[in-house]
Amino acid sequence: MTLTVAGVGTGYFAQYHFEAWQRIDNIELVAVCDHDTNRAHSTARRYGIPMVFDDLETMLQQTRPEVVDIITPPDTHESLAGIALAAGAAVICQKPLAPDVATARRMIKSAEQHNAFFAVHENFRFQPWYQEIRRLLGHETLGDLYSASFRLRPGDGQGSDAYLERQPYFQQMERFLIHETGIHFIDTYRYLFGEIQRVYADLRRLNPAIAGEDAGMILFDFKSGIRGLWDANRLADHTAKDTRLTMGEMLIEGSEAALRLDGAGRLFIRPKGGVESTHPYDWSNQGFAGDSVFACQRHLIQCILEKRPSPISGCEYLRNLVIEEAIYESNHKGEKIEV
Repeated sequence: MTLTVAGVGTGYFAQYHFEAWQRIDNIELVAVCDHDTNRAHSTARRYGIPMVFDDLETMLQQTRPEVVDIITPPDTHESLAGIALAAGAAVICQKPLAPDVATARRMIKSAEQHNAFFAVHENFRFQPWYQEIRRLLGHETLGDLYSASFRLRPGDGQGSDAYLERQPYFQQMERFLIHETGIHFIDTYRYLFGEIQRVYADLRRLNPAIAGEDAGMILFDFKSGIRGLWDANRLADHTAKDTRLTMGEMLIEGSEAALRLDGAGRLFIRPKGGVESTHPYDWSNQGFAGDSVFACQRHLIQCILEKRPSPISGCEYLRNLVIEEAIYESNHKGEKIEV
């Protein structure tokens, strides 16, 4: 069975979506929509998409796609998703899903009312290093887990022109570091370590050219007893040829061993009392971040075809937004917040 897919949005990140769609079996890209028709036509030529529109409703009426992939800024998501769901399409929506929890709940309710598949394009958990880390944790390679930390250091946030070339709307986001970037790691931490029950956050803005926070630290208390730290600074970088590949470095410590992820996607294991060595695993350095966009979209198509739920469905993903809201509340109040 072949599913027809139409994309909405042709900004910076859309290139990874369209390139991935080209490589997924059982998919036919039928149309692209963007209010910037020049950019839409350029995208259509690049990826061999037959039809171009500047209005979503017109595109839906003329092409009737089975799947709509929304790749636009977050303040457009509710209206675009509502139109696509009403037309009977399955919807895949980029993150941040919505500006707040209330809006996300309305979007999820709309999908339920239309009995439609609705998922968030949360690709970080599909990055191959996290897939391999989860496999190792499942085999209890590290023993009983004590703590996990990630140092986010993409080094792309300095100066008055920060983010303008790639995603200029970043500069205007009043909630930036957590809402745009940290949400990935909330989901990834839950994927690796289980449910989060308390958070404590200390956030700040270092670059005066942007509206929102761009640095901070978050402490996570997991129900399992693990403690997590997310130490983020978008202005500083880390040792990597491509500082956006992993966006930083991770360390997980357990009773039997410690595991380290570096900026090149390499994994290292050090047994307790022993010497660190490379942990080999296979992954493909193409697309975005180890081809995670391809893996995410392939997963979602399989879920649609097999009529099974996804762990990144809108309903499941809502918990990430609740935790995000608790992080901002913790930063405001200066105290730990139960979630």
